[in-house]
Parts: sequence; structure tokens; C-alpha cells
Amino acid sequence: MLKRSALLLVMSLMLAFPAAAPLAAKTAAPALSMDLMPYLAPPPAPDSDQQKAELAELLRLQQSRTADQAAYAQADVKKDVFRFADVLGDKFTETNLPLTAALFKEVIDAQKACVDPVKKAFHRQRPYEVDKDIQPCVDMKDMGDSYPSGHATAGTLMAVLLAQMAPEKKAELYARGWAFAYNRMIGGVHFRSDIEAGRVAGTLIAYRLMQDKGFQKKFEAAKTELRGVLGLSAQ
Repeated sequence: MLKRSALLLVMSLMLAFPAAAPLAAKTAAPALSMDLMPYLAPPPAPDSDQQKAELAELLRLQQSRTADQAAYAQADVKKDVFRFADVLGDKFTETNLPLTAALFKEVIDAQKACVDPVKKAFHRQRPYEVDKDIQPCVDMKDMGDSYPSGHATAGTLMAVLLAQMAPEKKAELYARGWAFAYNRMIGGVHFRSDIEAGRVAGTLIAYRLMQDKGFQKKFEAAKTELRGVLGLSAQ
């Protein structure tokens, strides 16, 4: 769960957003973006007590992680909404849900468009770059800067939107979104503060996406599709 202070921050920021504020299109592609920089605190300083504590936590996780935990973390490397099938069931597949698949590909594009500039601005090193004793157990291809975590952002964003589609599974979906984020710590590629910032970012992006009328239309179509395929009652 988000820390109380982080949750209060998200709620206050949502109230501060103008209701009609549009999302800016970055390109002709369907990615939608927002500037996250005003809403995220800087990461802990490299030599701070907080960063030292976060490194110690990662070393403890590394020492205790099991083969199953490592495999779970590796499987979650792909930012794919259908990783939530362990909550929504066997019918939750790309083949069964083409509108849902297309919507969440757009969602992941939006996540990347929002998070990448912030990563570059803060330019935080990855844990294994700071401490050579950190040994990641996941694929490290195309790794960029560490803060905020794009995977934590994506996991939270997907969980929030899926919970709007299937509120019957809200608690389980949020728990799965947290696991998606936490697996980046199990994997040894993110600090705790990276994933906490990513969870705030994912919540904010979800809120802003739902203010966009074009996105809302596609969201409602995907929601109807998902509820029909999963056998949930019409809303």
C-alpha cells in the first residue's frame, strides 16, 4: 500500500488539477503525456542515510530471494497488462480482448512518455551501479536511469485502470500492481524510493488519462469488452 503521506499527496494533486485540462499529444502516435516533474520529490541523495538503508534492504532481499521469486520478477519484466491474468482469470488474454489489448498498449506508451523525461532529469544510478554487491536476477536490457521506476508506474497505472473496469476485483488488482512494482526490488534493479515514486506517478497518469475524452471513449469500449468476456454483469 502507498504510505499515508504519498496517498495524501496523490489526492491533493488530483484535486488541484483543472477538470478540463487536456492531455498533450506528444506526436501523431497515440501516446498521451503529462509533466510529472512538479509532483515528484527528488530521489534520496547518493550518500544519504536513506539511500544506504535502501541498499541494505536490497542486499537482504537478494540474500533471501528464492528461485520462484526470481522467476516471478523476471516474468514481470515485460510491461504487459495480461500479467494480471493471475487475478482476472484464464479468459483474460490478448486474443479474447483485442480492444483491451490496444488500449493498454496506448497506456504503456503514455507511461513511457511521462516517465522517461523525469528519469533523465533526476539521472539516478541503478542500485547495482552504486553497490557492486547488488546482483540483479532479471534481464537488464535497455536499462535507463532509476528514478522513478517505469515498471512501478506501469504496474500501478494498469492496476488503477483495471480496477475501474472490474471493481469487483479492486483489492486483488491493486495488490497485483504492488507485486509488479515490488518485483523490481526483488530483481535488484530499483530502490524502494524508485518504486514509491513510480506508484505516485502511475496514479497521477491514470487520473489524467481519464480526463481525456478520446481515451475515455476507448476505455469504455474496452471495459464493456472485458466485462463481457469475463462474465461480469453490465455496468
